[in-house]
Amino acid sequence: MRCKGKIVEIVKSTIPYTNIMRIECEDGKKVEMLIHDELLNFRTGEDVEVIIDSELPEYKDGIDLCGKGMFYKADDKRRFFSIGGFLVVVWNDENKYEIGKKYYICVLHKEG
Repeated sequence: MRCKGKIVEIVKSTIPYTNIMRIECEDGKKVEMLIHDELLNFRTGEDVEVIIDSELPEYKDGIDLCGKGMFYKADDKRRFFSIGGFLVVVWNDENKYEIGKKYYICVLHKEG
């Protein structure tokens, strides 16, 4: 899954040292992810690309965010992943993922 979009909101989570980052993609997908303070180098309004793939995509180490997460649940509109306990939820993604399989989940800063 690849989608280009914009970070629409970053808010502090009730879990200490974490934030909830919300991304709206041009194709109608929405991504919501829990992200630790130390990994947060994004800002509201920033253009990004979100990638979920079984193969590691090209990314800039130390700049972009890329982690390996496990797919564990789907319902009609949402797909649920966990990156070491950090929740990632994708809305309106019609891709079929295999329960228990690990995927790379990346948020890339868009240049330009």
